[in-house]
Amino acid sequence: MIKDVIVIGGGASGMMAALTAAKLNPKTLLLERNNCLGKKLLITGKGRSNITNSGDIKSFIASFGKRGSFLYRALTEFSNNDLVAFFEGLGIKTKTERGGRIFPQSDRSQDIVAGLRKSLENNRCEIILDSRVKSVNKENPDFKVALSDGRSLASKQLIIATGGLSYPLTGSTGDGYDFARKFGHSVIELYPALVPLETKESFPGKLQGLSLKNVSVNVFSGGRKIAEEFGEMLFTHFGVSGPIILKVSGEIVEELNKGKNVYVSINLKPALSKEILTKRLLRELDSSGKAFISNILKNLIPKALVPVFLSLSKISSDKQAHQITRSEREKIYSLLTDFRLEIARPRSFNEAIITSGGISLNEINPYTMESKKVKGLFFCGEIIDIHGITGGYNLQEAFSTGFLAGKSAAETAGRT
Repeated sequence: MIKDVIVIGGGASGMMAALTAAKLNPKTLLLERNNCLGKKLLITGKGRSNITNSGDIKSFIASFGKRGSFLYRALTEFSNNDLVAFFEGLGIKTKTERGGRIFPQSDRSQDIVAGLRKSLENNRCEIILDSRVKSVNKENPDFKVALSDGRSLASKQLIIATGGLSYPLTGSTGDGYDFARKFGHSVIELYPALVPLETKESFPGKLQGLSLKNVSVNVFSGGRKIAEEFGEMLFTHFGVSGPIILKVSGEIVEELNKGKNVYVSINLKPALSKEILTKRLLRELDSSGKAFISNILKNLIPKALVPVFLSLSKISSDKQAHQITRSEREKIYSLLTDFRLEIARPRSFNEAIITSGGISLNEINPYTMESKKVKGLFFCGEIIDIHGITGGYNLQEAFSTGFLAGKSAAETAGRT
């Protein structure tokens, strides 16, 4: 079987790449190792599929950090507005929630996957499921793709959209990295990103399920602040998670991989200046007389945090307000504004939303997503070395790079 374009991987980027290519060239084939398309897409956004964000292109570029400019062409070719219009053209209405997050109005990721599948079929893209790729190589001028069931395929252009290593049960097992290496590509070190974190302290386990809202987190590595976020976080049986922890996890894991000691400092009262918070603490103590400090603290922090606060400050729970010394008051203030946790390690790829690392951006043409090493070879989605913060940015990257890779591959095939 000889095709003009073969796409390996039926996730968000692969489906968009195949669909875009098929619109321009009907001799397009999509290969997916699972028995259905979009298996990982189905579980994103807790099953609701946060497909993109309403921010402008500058905010998108910024959300991917120092490598964000690589995506400028892809995001220009297929923007968040284009994506929303695409799905609404399929009858899938969307809605915008806090932080600019855009979801299908139905809150069903199944609708997103079903819409993509229907569009693929309507554009005569051939789809082969349950087809794991065993090997790929190039025998000029064509690419040869060998499947594990013994079948052999060929194409003029090849798009690798196999994803990363996160959520391996969805089929993201890293095969694409091996294919890329075979073609001479460099793979930047892989590690879990947007991932919960384990702490060296054990007490977060006692706080399991406690959510802290409107707090700020500062991350320090070797005494140097490397990241900060404001919002909501969560204590777990192993450490910490939640939106702002996931956002800073990439920087933390990168530092841990360098052998650095990393800790997070949580400010439970970021809206209050030192002067105002000190006055409030004094007022609470002065007006409470013989009340126990354990009861007074409940006016300042969540009830579940009180025993931990007292343990860390070494203040007896039955000590009365008028007995609290200046030194003890300063300890309480310090814990309110600088509650520290040392990070031990990230959780595994099984719990990571995305993979950090991947195909070196230096080896990919950002205007086409074509390999700079092998003509006719393209990459898109999570397999490339770029990732953003939570909020719909990473799915938009997948759709945008998939669109650009599919368009470029189909146009190139038409010229050969």
